[in-house]
Amino acid sequence: MELQTTNNEIQAPSYQMVNKDSMLSLSNELKRFVKEAHLVSNIKGKDYCNVEAWQMAGASLGLFPIITNVQNLSSENEIKYMATCEVRSYQDNKLVSVGIAICSNKEGSKKFFDEYAILSMAQTRAVGKAFRNQLAWLMKAAGFEATPAEEMDFVHEEPKKPSKPVQTVVAEIIEEAPDRDSIMMEVAKCTKLKQLTDVYFTYKQTFDADETLMKVLKMKKENLK
Repeated sequence: MELQTTNNEIQAPSYQMVNKDSMLSLSNELKRFVKEAHLVSNIKGKDYCNVEAWQMAGASLGLFPIITNVQNLSSENEIKYMATCEVRSYQDNKLVSVGIAICSNKEGSKKFFDEYAILSMAQTRAVGKAFRNQLAWLMKAAGFEATPAEEMDFVHEEPKKPSKPVQTVVAEIIEEAPDRDSIMMEVAKCTKLKQLTDVYFTYKQTFDADETLMKVLKMKKENLK
């Protein structure tokens, strides 16, 4: 397959991967674009770009992603999909990179996801992985982490060792734990998915231990789509 423009001429990409000055210019453009479009997630104090930012970087270099395979790995107790993505060049359709990724509802943050959402995330992660395999260094040059944000869903804060006796710490946690009604109020006030995500991770342990709260979270998420 040959990719052509309306003038039957293949257009050169905006930036050249083999040109150092061109790539430095792209890293600056990428940094500005990501910040302005809010395509970055701060996880444990570090900035990880969303897949849209990786796609922008690829498009600037004349690269485009194609999902070439999706495999259903689900079982009776698990929804699980694996996706494969190829990154190819607009100029000659040559294969540049391949990414393979999996998503499962066994992941803590995906526990109540519908099947279509698990399938979609597997594909999204595959796209990010394929671009990451080729352009990780470019993201670092732009000041971001070299891993797509979608791959970091499984990351959880490491528990810190208490400086007080265990009994005292547990007692304080119980006293300070928010009640279900308070959390539901915070969920109800959310007007954006980002706000809803922040509420979830703020009270993650409470959500994961309370099926009713998770159902409320899921319904609110559907309403915000």
